[in-house]
Amino acid sequence: MNSKERVYAMLSGRTPDRVALFEKSVYASVGSKILGRPAVTGGTTIHRDEAEAWLRGDAVHDEFVERMYNDYGELVRLLKYDCIKIPWRMAARPTRKLSEYDYLYGDAEGGDWLVMRYDPESEHCGIVDSAATRRSIDELRREVKRAEESAANAVVPEPPALLKRLVRDYGDTHAVIGGVSVTIPLDENWLAATALDPGLVAASLDAQLEYAILEAKAQAAIGVRLLLAGNDCADNRGVIYGPKVFRDIYLPRFKRLLDEIHRLGCWAVMTSDGNLWPIADMLFDEAGLDCYGEVDWTAGMDLGKLKPRYPKVTYWGNVPTSLIQNGTHAEVLDAAHYCIKSVGDKRLILGSSNSILPGSPPENVWALAEAVEKWG
Repeated sequence: MNSKERVYAMLSGRTPDRVALFEKSVYASVGSKILGRPAVTGGTTIHRDEAEAWLRGDAVHDEFVERMYNDYGELVRLLKYDCIKIPWRMAARPTRKLSEYDYLYGDAEGGDWLVMRYDPESEHCGIVDSAATRRSIDELRREVKRAEESAANAVVPEPPALLKRLVRDYGDTHAVIGGVSVTIPLDENWLAATALDPGLVAASLDAQLEYAILEAKAQAAIGVRLLLAGNDCADNRGVIYGPKVFRDIYLPRFKRLLDEIHRLGCWAVMTSDGNLWPIADMLFDEAGLDCYGEVDWTAGMDLGKLKPRYPKVTYWGNVPTSLIQNGTHAEVLDAAHYCIKSVGDKRLILGSSNSILPGSPPENVWALAEAVEKWG
């Protein structure tokens, strides 16, 4: 089997020739050590790098995108990953640079805007302020009204250019991962709305769903068969907005999205760290999720307990990121071996429980590939 055949076999319920291997994100500092040269491979570091490229002009930005595509592809081939996806990007041009590490996107004087900040110590780049965090419930209602009007007039969109390029360059050999999104934002205003105006949250999800279905159709039409769906929804204590909100508001829309993905001949994968046990029956039995990614061991999501209870699911991940970052080569091997043994039928895409973080020794990244060779 090649990589594509291997992943498609396990998603179809068949036993592949071996366990698969994939990381959705390898931070650039680690990817550079593995490739032996400065490289742009992934992690939120590339948000800062892409912002800097945009600020230097279109030609520099075009060079950045080309470098990212080639560096990431080289890493996938070197580590023998079985899947491939577009690295997570901001994919938007910053308005201006506010300070050494702060970047403004949008119009701070009105409308939609956000500020991204890069922390050189952690190599993390994330949103530190935005218009979204300051919206009143009435502003959310107006936002949803606009989203409903937009969804009513939406047509099948053109798939992202890089996704089409991945299908062209890797579609015969690798499982190309696309993605759609239907989510309840995990910011204070939307979480409050789940209690104060659940109908508003439902209306927002309905508008997102209509567009997500069109995106799924567009991506399926170019040959993408594995689609990320949903978003992070939990921490170590459980589902952030609660299992009742998940059941009453989110689950019906999520199931409709998955039904459409399946009707298109595709499979759905949801990635979320945190403790998903409170909604596991809803995800795997009721919604019919095909693949569960990240699988946060430190939050109690243990493959040794998940696989017996949900044997038809394909699992992706489970080796703790903290162990890969701070553990020994032997400890990473032991954890990977446990994951492989726990699944048993080889329907596993081995990887970390989130991503390969800065400071992770290259030998610990290679340990996952070594585990597949030894026991997969």
